[in-house]
Amino acid sequence: MTKSNDVDPWLGGEGEEKPKAKSAPKKADANEPEPEITTEDVTPESEATDKAAEVSDQTSESTVDDEESAALGTTEFVPSDVPERDRSRGEEPYYGGRGGSASGFTRQSEATYVPAEPKIYRAPKSADEDDEPEFGFPEVPANTQRLFVVIEIPRAAKREFTQLAGSFSPREHDRVRWMSEEAMHLTLKFLGDIPVDQIPDIEKSLQRAADSTGKFTIKIGRTGCFPSFRDPRICWVGFNGELRRLEQLQGRVEGGLVALGLDEDEREFRAHITIGRTRPGIRGRFAEDVGLSWQHAPLRTSGQSIPVNAIALYRSFLNEKEDTEYKQIANFELG
Repeated sequence: MTKSNDVDPWLGGEGEEKPKAKSAPKKADANEPEPEITTEDVTPESEATDKAAEVSDQTSESTVDDEESAALGTTEFVPSDVPERDRSRGEEPYYGGRGGSASGFTRQSEATYVPAEPKIYRAPKSADEDDEPEFGFPEVPANTQRLFVVIEIPRAAKREFTQLAGSFSPREHDRVRWMSEEAMHLTLKFLGDIPVDQIPDIEKSLQRAADSTGKFTIKIGRTGCFPSFRDPRICWVGFNGELRRLEQLQGRVEGGLVALGLDEDEREFRAHITIGRTRPGIRGRFAEDVGLSWQHAPLRTSGQSIPVNAIALYRSFLNEKEDTEYKQIANFELG
């Protein structure tokens, strides 16, 4: 049993601390050396005097600040006058801003502010772009027809191409003018506005080119952009396979039509189908988003074979509803 009156912690309580008895001052030992007193342990009188003066200065400064703030509170604020510059000496009035110049600055009031019309960047035409009208349909001269030579693509492939636009987000989808299925052709040559009386000679030339070329096949390739995915203006689907046979056919078509007096196309032929065109003003980051989405569009028909059995002469025109319409004039089977 515990003789102490303290609560035993093992019985569920805590013992109260007893006050410790003060120890008697230790007697100095004669043999123990006395502690040395250094200058760091003693504060000089001059240092104490400096500290007292510093406290006094801070008190006086705060008193002055309070008096100044009280004086400013009772005085009305008067803005400083900016002198007008003399226009006769070639100086312009100061309107503020960097350098104080008025160039490029228009006086505005918050009530009548009208934002300036944004400028739209229009990049120069790339050598890879085709000659088809980019937006709208230009006026066709009288007694002429707008013609181009194409290779027909199966409707199932065209339907697949139109579905690629569904992989875009709504905002990106609206930045592109998508082509209809009727406008999707593998163009061999764009002729432009041709006089009606010259069309029979063109048909004969195309027949000779078809007779001297045998049937072959090409394959659907990958997606691409002109001029690049970072600055897309034309979204297209390319081809591979027997491209050499395709290039020979295009060369025969080109040579026969140039012999009739049509302009020669100086650009290198690149087999593709235009699927969409970015709208005017879509540049920078907005265009990059379109190019990135088109680059990763799920083209499931890639590698599918397309038979090339004929070439066709097409005409484009505006119908009664002011919509672009495409009509086949003639079809020429390959030999």
